[in-house]
Amino acid sequence: MHNKRKLRQGGYLAAVTAVVAAIVLLVNLIVGQLPSNLLEFDLSDHQLYTVSDTSVEFLSTLDQDVEIVVLAEEGSVDERIAKFLDRYAALSSHITVTQVDPVAHPSAAEEYDASADSLVVRCAETGKSRAIPFSDILVYDTMYYYMYGQYYETEFDAEGQLTSAVSYVTGDNDTVLYTLENHGESTLSTQVTDAIEKANLTLSGGVSLALDGGVPADCSLLISYAPTRDLTADELTLLEDYLDGGGQLLVLLAQTEESLPNWEALLASYGLTLADGYVADPQRFYQQLGSLYAIAPVLSTSSPVTSQFSDSDLTLMLNARGLTQAEELPEDVTVTPFLQTSSGAAAITADGTQTEGTYLLGAVCEKTDADGNAAGRLTVFSSASFVDDTVLTLLSNGVNLDVFLNAVTDGFEEVSNLSIPAKSLEITYNTIRNPGLWSTLFTAVIPIGVLALGLFAWARRRRL
Repeated sequence: MHNKRKLRQGGYLAAVTAVVAAIVLLVNLIVGQLPSNLLEFDLSDHQLYTVSDTSVEFLSTLDQDVEIVVLAEEGSVDERIAKFLDRYAALSSHITVTQVDPVAHPSAAEEYDASADSLVVRCAETGKSRAIPFSDILVYDTMYYYMYGQYYETEFDAEGQLTSAVSYVTGDNDTVLYTLENHGESTLSTQVTDAIEKANLTLSGGVSLALDGGVPADCSLLISYAPTRDLTADELTLLEDYLDGGGQLLVLLAQTEESLPNWEALLASYGLTLADGYVADPQRFYQQLGSLYAIAPVLSTSSPVTSQFSDSDLTLMLNARGLTQAEELPEDVTVTPFLQTSSGAAAITADGTQTEGTYLLGAVCEKTDADGNAAGRLTVFSSASFVDDTVLTLLSNGVNLDVFLNAVTDGFEEVSNLSIPAKSLEITYNTIRNPGLWSTLFTAVIPIGVLALGLFAWARRRRL
């Protein structure tokens, strides 16, 4: 009887074990069929595979079918690109990913009008397509290669390139931007022009008001970047006529204290007055830069240009001219600040004269006609340093470029800022900048104390 009971128990345990093993096997088979975006967490440096809220929101509104063709030999696609594609496509039922091997299908490159090792984003409904070479996604430092003969990866731009391409093939954006010339203007940096193009805006070229006889008819937005010379009276009239006709002008003031009466007259016609000297802000400056003129502007939550940002988002502006809003605005003009100083700022001239107050560092001025229709939009940044290459590099984790692009696109109803920056592949080192009391405590006092306690305990045990 005892043996029979043992036999029954053994059979029962064996049956339970078999059932559990079958369940585990079945669960593994089911889980194995799930997409990788549901099974893997993004633990990579710089969150390479995490899609930003901007793209998530854009893809949630996508209502046209888009095909992403991976035009590459099977097995040759970088794992990072393939993994990101899986996550990206999973965000919309309207996106499909197709693999095409140009080696097995030699006519594929001609059919898709793209070279091998690229992604082709296309929309059958609009008939538009865009090719993205892998070299635009995994960006290499070319100078490093020329100097050392080795490839050095610097950026991963999968999300920015894909979102820009999807927006392009599904949209109908004909927004054209021009830059003003012949007033000592500077040239927009590559970072800025790349971001503008990624937002699917057309940066057409330069405009000389004197030589071209005015602003081109297809100009959606005219940009004046750091003008150091004044407008002529005729040029001022041409700009006023352009704005009165519903045009849009974005000005980034140069880092100069020179008087430019006609530029200042244009600002005054939109309710802004330029203060003398540069603005210093003891309450909002970067101490590590050692200058009260290196300001972290306050971002306004009431302006569409900066409403998406929080107090923790940083911007940097150097040698800014202060702007003040007229107590009585011109008729039918509204001013909406988006960047400003703290209440403890002061405009300081070369001779040391200080005028304290709160100054505007960025504002949108809009004029309407008698019928309430838009009759001109003037956007002003009080320092061209806001999108200077040096500043963008120095504050790489800041939102300067995002704010600038928001200011560029905010005046257009059918255009939004979908220019997403690339993610860095640079190695991050745990270095301590500006070490002080706390860093000394954690890097020296505590380790030495722990070591001393250990030696004391060891010596005491030796004596015992």
